[in-house]
Amino acid sequence: MRKFLPSHRSRLATFSLRTARLGVPVIVLSVLAHRLDFVSTPQFLLLMITGSLIALAAIVAAVIALVRLWARGGHGWGRAMRGAAYALIALLPLGAATAAYVTHPQLADISTDTEDPPALGGDAPDTIPADAAAVQAEFYPDLVSRRFRLPPSELHKAALTVAEQRGWMLTAELPPGMPDEPTRFQAVAVSPLYGFRDDVAVRILPDPVGARLDIRSASQVGLHDLGANARRIRGFLADLDAVLLAAYGVIEAVDEDEAGAPPEELPPLDPNASTPSDLPPPVPGLKPEAGEPDAASGVAPDGLEPLPPDLSEVYESDTPDPQPAPDADASPLPGENAPEAEAPRSTPLPETSAEPGRPARLRPVAGQ
Repeated sequence: MRKFLPSHRSRLATFSLRTARLGVPVIVLSVLAHRLDFVSTPQFLLLMITGSLIALAAIVAAVIALVRLWARGGHGWGRAMRGAAYALIALLPLGAATAAYVTHPQLADISTDTEDPPALGGDAPDTIPADAAAVQAEFYPDLVSRRFRLPPSELHKAALTVAEQRGWMLTAELPPGMPDEPTRFQAVAVSPLYGFRDDVAVRILPDPVGARLDIRSASQVGLHDLGANARRIRGFLADLDAVLLAAYGVIEAVDEDEAGAPPEELPPLDPNASTPSDLPPPVPGLKPEAGEPDAASGVAPDGLEPLPPDLSEVYESDTPDPQPAPDADASPLPGENAPEAEAPRSTPLPETSAEPGRPARLRPVAGQ
């Protein structure tokens, strides 16, 4: 007669499977509830921690069950393995967050201009602390202001197109008025997986080469963004380059060195400096009148020829020509009548624009 001993069944394997089956739905439902705004971000983080703890308990129970089954034998290998697999799936978000926390700096506010960042509005700070700016410069040296050879109005349209393509919700906008006026807009960006909401501000200022763009992204909750804001800024700039390439052809961003600093003011002239002898003679601003000495040479030029008859009727001088005084001794010859006095003009002369000390200019008479 044979005697059969009862086989050992691992209770920890069964506990691991049931616990892991509970942790996975907790994680999935927490993400869906947060994306649909059923729970706030702090509540979502609490639910994620709860689901991760459940998954940790399941995987610990699965490991202990497998060790005992290896030593004693029995049933429960399949349940322990399935429990460990479900627990690892539930722990994926926690593992990814832990890796990002270790590899990225503890920052939650990233801007391409840390000295004068774009304003976010609301309760967000207007400045970035100096220590945070130093950490950003060390870990994200590529996130700096970008210059483009475009007017601010055109760059604003392209940036707004990129924001709409990325699904950002526009909250405020300062549209361009004139082609060279500064513009800006604010938006709320939602992370694609967990639904975290971050504030984004884009500012465009006129620049000597065209326009200068700055972007700022800050988390609404938490002190560590796990590198999300830096990835968002990099993605926005890459999409902006693609939009500009499709719309205008090759539009490359201007480097900081190429833009250069504004030119310095010229130094004052030295009154004691000697004048070079090979300079050409100065050109007079106005044609000198007949008989008047030239201001440059000090010598009176030859007498200027009078205007031709056809031109003298078309042009009138702003100042009347001096009339010679009548000679008292002169008398008309026999058979000649005395010249009659010239009648006054009925048509008034055009108003003169001559300035004191300058010769009058010639103007066309109305009707000629």
